[in-house]
Amino acid sequence: MFQQLTLVLLLFIVVIHPFHVSAKTWCVLAASATDAQLQANIDWACSIEIVDCVSISPGGVCYEPNTLTTHASYVMNDYYRLHGETEEACDFNHSGQVINANPSYLRCRFS
Repeated sequence: MFQQLTLVLLLFIVVIHPFHVSAKTWCVLAASATDAQLQANIDWACSIEIVDCVSISPGGVCYEPNTLTTHASYVMNDYYRLHGETEEACDFNHSGQVINANPSYLRCRFS
C-alpha cells in the first residue's frame, strides 16, 4: 500500500505538477492614458537606466511600430518586471494597468 501511494505521489509531482501554470501578468498603458503621460513614462523609465530602452530605439526589436502606445507599454512592463510585478509598479501616475494577456507582437517579446 505504501509503495502504491509513493508511486501515485511521485507521478503527481513528475507528470502533473509541470502542467500547473501560474497566472502571468503584464503592465501596459491604460486606455485613459494621454500622449503626454505616455511620453513622460518613456522619458522617466529610460532615465533611470535599468529599463530596456534599447529595444524601443531605432533598429531595436520593439521600435516598429514607432508609436507612443507600443513604446510606453514596453518600458512600463519592463519596469513592472524589475520591481516585483506589483500593482504599484504598474501605476505610472494612474496611466498603467495590469493585464492577463501577453501583449507581445511580431519580434517584440514582453517578458
